[in-house]
Amino acid sequence: MAKPGRTGKVPGPKVLRLQLGRELRRLREEAGVTSRDAVATPLGWDVSKVSRVELGQSTVTLKEIDQLLKLYGAPKEESAHVRSLAEAARKRGSYGKVPDWAKGYIGMEADADILKIYYGELMPGPLQTDDYARAILSTSVTVAAADIDRLVQTRARRREIIIQDDPPEVQLVLGEAALRRQVGGPDVLRAQLEHLREIAKLPHVTLQVLQFSSGEHAALETPFTLLYLTEVDATYVYLEDLTSADFWDRAPHVPVYEMVFDRLQIAALGKRETLSALDRAIQDLA
Repeated sequence: MAKPGRTGKVPGPKVLRLQLGRELRRLREEAGVTSRDAVATPLGWDVSKVSRVELGQSTVTLKEIDQLLKLYGAPKEESAHVRSLAEAARKRGSYGKVPDWAKGYIGMEADADILKIYYGELMPGPLQTDDYARAILSTSVTVAAADIDRLVQTRARRREIIIQDDPPEVQLVLGEAALRRQVGGPDVLRAQLEHLREIAKLPHVTLQVLQFSSGEHAALETPFTLLYLTEVDATYVYLEDLTSADFWDRAPHVPVYEMVFDRLQIAALGKRETLSALDRAIQDLA
């Protein structure tokens, strides 16, 4: 069962595309159209586009929506609802200049009701200070130097998600290495840790540190984020590497990552002990 969404929250384009895709898939299945070829051929699509549309990964024109509704024999009232979703979903969010494969995540991050984040080595994007983000981006072999300032601004806007009036619930597990790796040098890291400490005090944020002494665990080499979007009753796993990203929204992936996150929380320090660990890390940089 979906949890209540954030009060007064207006779904962004990404969530609307997810809603639209789910509605189109439901209408197709209710119409007994089991073959995606039967959808792709009359619209002049390849079969993969049908899947992308139903997963909310691709936009469609209103003309194509009308063709789909006719193909599925959708009732008039439902057709009006789907057309309305399609119109709203075609609007684009403003993310600055970021890789195309990251734009979808940033949109979903802004629309999520709950974020569960595990990072072992670095601070997650929405928590990075400008100087920390700039230091990270300057090491990238896929980011041009001319784009760094714009990307830093994008990460600054992502910080607003955490501190806005109607924020998501944030559950964060950080490896101890993230507190100790001197990204940008000791002064930059110290400022980053002080910022993190303030974020950790927010009532909707639960921060836990996973100490080196906790030993091995299932996500040693795999930072990941779980996003819960109650507007579409969906949970996504997001994983990113140097050049691409993956979204998963169904078994077996989601339950596995949820189980791993639960285990990480059990192994990590509690909130009070985490604040003490942060204080020690800050003092060590004095």
